[in-house]
Amino acid sequence: MITNDNREAAEKTCIKCGNAIASNKQFCGACGSRQLHSADAVVENKWSRIKQAGLFYGLFIVLCASSNFIDDFQTVRWSLFFEVALATTSVGFFTFNWTENNKLLTWPDFSFQKLCAYCALAVAASVFVHYSVGWLNFTMYSRQQENFTFLKGNILGEFLLIFFTAATPALFEELGFRGYLLQNLLKVADVAQALFVTSFLFAIIHMSFVSLFWLIPFAWLLGAVRLKENTLWYGVFMHFCFNLTACLFMLSGL
Repeated sequence: MITNDNREAAEKTCIKCGNAIASNKQFCGACGSRQLHSADAVVENKWSRIKQAGLFYGLFIVLCASSNFIDDFQTVRWSLFFEVALATTSVGFFTFNWTENNKLLTWPDFSFQKLCAYCALAVAASVFVHYSVGWLNFTMYSRQQENFTFLKGNILGEFLLIFFTAATPALFEELGFRGYLLQNLLKVADVAQALFVTSFLFAIIHMSFVSLFWLIPFAWLLGAVRLKENTLWYGVFMHFCFNLTACLFMLSGL
């Protein structure tokens, strides 16, 4: 005879929908999900997150490599396509894990003084990078860094340069890397590992060996600010100020 206590012991709760199922069943009759032991569920969840992060980065690296190294794609039309594709990738993966990522779009304990300090740090870093990369280009390749002085006075050209070089990367790269990717890796690695891996992968997508010496530390700084402040917005403004300063250098020819 099976008592109520024995019946309860012979049942378990579905890990996905919460429906009561027999303890010896591997699949839920209500939702069809596979039932795992707690340890197995943790491993599978981590592996799922790693594969998801790999897909995100694979799409990013293919798009960036194509736009940089395939001559047929070196046109304004294709450049716009790649910008839209990269932005869509970042937004898509960020919103896919919306329940755990949406809090990063809030701005708790906003401080104007702190924002100014972070932006000033980004501007100073951009000035340092501009002159150090210029020196490296001249030393290694006997030429000055390419500039965009031909756009000077062309209001539309200047606007497009700032929009696509400063504004869109600041928003969508932060959503993708400090938002989705860092948040995802924090679930499968410790903080230091997740921060370093995210910074290294961010540096690689820029397809510039000479720039690795500053891209990795800058990405690490953005990630550290994101973790410290628990919001993406300080990093977005820092990223924008950094890139905007670089744009102004390019337009001025300094």
